[in-house]
Amino acid sequence: MTFKTQRTVSRFVVAAFVLLSFVFLAGAAVAADGHVITDQLGRTVRIPPKVERVVCLQHHTLNIILELGRGDKLVGVVEKWQGLLGDYIAKVYPRLKTLPTPGGLNEINVEAIASLRPDVVFVAHQLPKPFIEKLEKLGIPIVILSFYIADREQASTIHPDLVDPEAAYAQGLPQAIRLIAQVVDAEKRGEELIAFINESRTLVQKTLKGISPKDHVRVYMANPDMYTYGTGKYTGVAMNRAGAHNVAEAVKGYKQVNIEQIVKWDPEVIFVQSRYASVLDQIKKDPAWRGISAVKKGRLLIAPEYTKPWGHPCPESMALGELWLAKQFYPKRFAKIDVDAIVQKFYKKFYGVDYKSTL
Repeated sequence: MTFKTQRTVSRFVVAAFVLLSFVFLAGAAVAADGHVITDQLGRTVRIPPKVERVVCLQHHTLNIILELGRGDKLVGVVEKWQGLLGDYIAKVYPRLKTLPTPGGLNEINVEAIASLRPDVVFVAHQLPKPFIEKLEKLGIPIVILSFYIADREQASTIHPDLVDPEAAYAQGLPQAIRLIAQVVDAEKRGEELIAFINESRTLVQKTLKGISPKDHVRVYMANPDMYTYGTGKYTGVAMNRAGAHNVAEAVKGYKQVNIEQIVKWDPEVIFVQSRYASVLDQIKKDPAWRGISAVKKGRLLIAPEYTKPWGHPCPESMALGELWLAKQFYPKRFAKIDVDAIVQKFYKKFYGVDYKSTL
């Protein structure tokens, strides 16, 4: 090798070393600053490298943080969380009772949140923009989740107009779980949670195989003050995936209906959430309901706490709720499937407790 060649090689080596050093230092700088994620409203958010203090002002997100085993990071939670998640959650995680509640789904106390010195704040997708802008001005990272896939306009509304609701929620829940898990450093557990959901969904699909949509059971979900869930909400998706037809599909979002409409729909099954069990007592006593098929045949159901048949899905909704509903609608097909055992497996794995029904 000539001297000239040696000098050229040396220059190349030095240049390569400088370039690699630059890349390493740049990477270290990025690591020091944290990482960037895109939330479900399409916003880019820089997350600190170490998240230890979390304020969670959205109940679905709170539910998932607990399932991911990161409840110890919570320093503030959504107000009225017991009413939103049900009393059972306090038995699963008693520490929630001691935490401050600096805001809700539609309104927050910016000063109270700032005083908690959070590394990140999770908020509901319908939270008005001025609140978000105030938090951003304080330099507090805010992650917004909708639990469904949609464009930014639809993702920020409480009653979205979804072209394909089933696909929107089927893709949206896993995406939300992965985002939350990434923020709270629980990605492995997040994937385990998604795998459990997928396994349960496959079981339901296989067991219902061969049932035509035209033969789906007609179902109505009752709520206080004659409210029900219609199209665009996960509840209707859950019914459909459990082999049922939501008789209120013409209703958009969560709306109030009247007894005349329900009589005309004539559902074969009526069910309520466990927290609204008293609604079934009202239905049984009211003569106006007596001509409806579900009432005449006594097919009035109270969904256990773990089913969580809400407007937006939780992991339990898809992993346990759809399975429970399907078994109620088609008991013969699901006769050999032990739903209680699957529920216990879920609660033991993701909450660390045995599930004990309060019904």
